[in-house]
Amino acid sequence: MTAAAGVTAVPPPLAARLAAFAHGLRRDDIGAAAARHAAALILDAVGCALAGWQAEETSLVLRAARGLGGQGGASIIGGSAPASLAAAVVANAYLTTAVTACDVYLPAHCHLTPEVVPAALAIAEAEHASGPALLTAVTAGLEVASRLLRAVDYTEFRGRGWHSPGVIGPVGAAVAAGLLLGLGEDELRSAMSLAVSQAAGTFAAWPTTAVKFHQARGALAGVIAATLAAQGFQAGPEPFEAPDGGLFASYAPGDASAALAGLGRDWECEQISVRLWPGAAAVQALLTALLGTGRRLPGAAELTGMEIRVPPATYQAHRDVVHPAGTFEALLSFHYVAAATIAHGRFGIDLAGAARRDDPQIATLIDRRIRLLPDPAVPRGGVHVTLRRHGGGAVVIREQAAAGTPGRAATPAQLRGKFLAGAAPRIGQAAARQLLDRLGRLEDVTDCADLLRLTQGGAG
Repeated sequence: MTAAAGVTAVPPPLAARLAAFAHGLRRDDIGAAAARHAAALILDAVGCALAGWQAEETSLVLRAARGLGGQGGASIIGGSAPASLAAAVVANAYLTTAVTACDVYLPAHCHLTPEVVPAALAIAEAEHASGPALLTAVTAGLEVASRLLRAVDYTEFRGRGWHSPGVIGPVGAAVAAGLLLGLGEDELRSAMSLAVSQAAGTFAAWPTTAVKFHQARGALAGVIAATLAAQGFQAGPEPFEAPDGGLFASYAPGDASAALAGLGRDWECEQISVRLWPGAAAVQALLTALLGTGRRLPGAAELTGMEIRVPPATYQAHRDVVHPAGTFEALLSFHYVAAATIAHGRFGIDLAGAARRDDPQIATLIDRRIRLLPDPAVPRGGVHVTLRRHGGGAVVIREQAAAGTPGRAATPAQLRGKFLAGAAPRIGQAAARQLLDRLGRLEDVTDCADLLRLTQGGAG
């Protein structure tokens, strides 16, 4: 139907247009680079989930997750006993983020794979969906969520204290789960609206592991939303643009045109970064400077001083985490990450555990050799590091961005190495390599239930 003469046609609400995009998306519509990146993010999320069994609080989350439902047929990645669908979603989402090594969409500091991938995997397993169907659903969920993040005024959003994974993540999870459930356009719109109704999570949780709970709850919120919509449950038509309670009115102003520009042609999900090391997103540039340049690092005895210059906002968020009390704090601490890396010549989740945190050599480096300083000249996401050695001058390393970010994409070899380092301790080297191979050929998978069986580990 065309608009009457002299009457300006009103475009459909943003939710309707995003639902139409997702519903109409076919595997062949996805650009080659976007498909490769989405497949890499799925592989990385599964590897992070297997590594997540090493986190101190994982056992607490798993006990709570299993309390959400009785017996079921859903898989917990790295576990052995089947669980209810809700328990598996919560557990897998938390496991994906547990060792602080999952993805990050830097423009809005949002981790999206913990919400989208576990939600999609749970439904794909239950529905016996194919690998291409999983890839398409995950790509759609990541694309919708990252476009909403691009549209939101993040400065205002963050200024109000919101934590983006708990607010936007449920929408991406709802889209991915909804596509695998076969939702139509109107049902997908309802699913997104129901996801926004559950949007929550603030930075009052920082710097505790409660920020990771936002991702786990976000994944479950998306599955609840998609499952309700599949039953025909109706929700508001304009969850993003409604003047009374819409996402843009309530959480932060947003520009729908930014979310829609180039939709289906340009893939915003390609802007999602991979973290190559466990550690806060801001710490990745430091680790890139120390480990990703091929330079020879001074040893603990050789180092006379290190200055780490970061943007002022980064300094404010991390300055008080110096001597960490737990693994998560260790992964947030510039001081600790730098000291552990100098002391051992590498960095991994094992270096953030209690035994390492009590290392007097690391404590001495933190107290006497390492300084964290704010510097407005350092770009967001970057770091300037000055290293001083006995008998030598200063070496300055300036990193504009971390390895694994857009423009410095992780290589296949780096992704494989990270996956095996996280997966092998849980399921063994041989099983980890078999799973890596299968995830690397995701498009050949005919039943995702078979894929999930390859992730099974010990008790839990």
